[in-house]
Amino acid sequence: MRQLIRGLILLILVCGSGRQAIAQTSLPDSLQPVAREVKTRLQQRPSDQVRIVQVREILGEQVRGGSVRAIPRLLAYLRHTTADTTVALRPYEEWALLTAAGDVYTLSEKLRRFGVAGSTPQQERRYQALPQDQLFELAAQRVAQRQDTIRGIISKAHFLPEDSTFLHLFLDLLVPLNSPDPTLSKTRQASVQAFLRQYPDSEYAYFVRQFAQPEYTTGRFSYGLDFHSGGGILLGDLPTYFRHGANFGVGFEFGWDRYQLYLRDYIGMGRVRQPLDYRGNWREGLKVNYIVPEASVGYRLVDKPWLRLTPFVGVSALLIGPASSRKDDPDADLDLTFRNPFTAGLNLDVPLWKTQGPGEVGSWLLKLRAGVRQGPARHDANLKGGIIYLDLGIGGFGRRVRQRVP
Repeated sequence: MRQLIRGLILLILVCGSGRQAIAQTSLPDSLQPVAREVKTRLQQRPSDQVRIVQVREILGEQVRGGSVRAIPRLLAYLRHTTADTTVALRPYEEWALLTAAGDVYTLSEKLRRFGVAGSTPQQERRYQALPQDQLFELAAQRVAQRQDTIRGIISKAHFLPEDSTFLHLFLDLLVPLNSPDPTLSKTRQASVQAFLRQYPDSEYAYFVRQFAQPEYTTGRFSYGLDFHSGGGILLGDLPTYFRHGANFGVGFEFGWDRYQLYLRDYIGMGRVRQPLDYRGNWREGLKVNYIVPEASVGYRLVDKPWLRLTPFVGVSALLIGPASSRKDDPDADLDLTFRNPFTAGLNLDVPLWKTQGPGEVGSWLLKLRAGVRQGPARHDANLKGGIIYLDLGIGGFGRRVRQRVP
């Protein structure tokens, strides 16, 4: 009864299709057994569509446990008995079937031409119309079972090193697709990138690039910004006349690999401890500011994920002046500056957490910085002084990233 119903269904399909197959009498002798098997199953001359469904069923039976040697003959039968514009298999199904059968020469030729002809929207629609019969998954499973045998066939075949390397890579890509594994994924990506580096102009390169995940590389140039506060220790004659308070400031930094350029401004607050006669009367209790602008260059000696240590040297100025900015203030003209503008110190950065944005990676940093700067007063060589400052700040650090073209 089941055979009768199946025959009626197939008869309806044949009657509804106006296209007839190419006469089987023109088939090569090697394909006649396949033609007889299909004819026996259908008991009629089927249309292309019916023939495709039937041959796909036979292919499924072969990859489940039949003789894989029959697969190339079944594929050849489809090519000879269907019109040139007919789509019988999705490309990846054909690749998996050829691999399972060990037909590595045909497989190599198919993959070498991948991307040259391309596919039209009409072909894509025909691919979607093909049965969802899990043919690719079945073929991939059979490839996994015969993997060692297939690798042996590839190794013994008369291929150039490029072809042999690619086919082994293709096998690595095909087998895990049915059961992805994060560890295998990393290994596959390493193999893909290695092949593209070794054979950038290969005919297989277009195919391999479809499996290459984007790789990003950070630029050598970096940039950062921080805000800091802390305190300072006055040196030389300055503690006699001045009292130091808290400070605040802002810093910019630009890097190239491990080299750093720092542009910073230190503004400290304090008072006059006792009167000082220096180009004017510095009266006791007068509020003053300590301004130490700086440009320095450092080299990062320690560059760990959790610590960066950078000694630096550079130039700076030490200016002491009244905190009031009023022009009518009688103390507005007071000014104490020091010569010998050299400075040196140590910059310590502790990364807190990483950041990532469009085209950029970086981190927030806890920044600790200590420096020293001293020299004689500009208009009185006997008045010497300087400052040791210690700052604690928080800032951001970033680098541009770009995609690496394999």
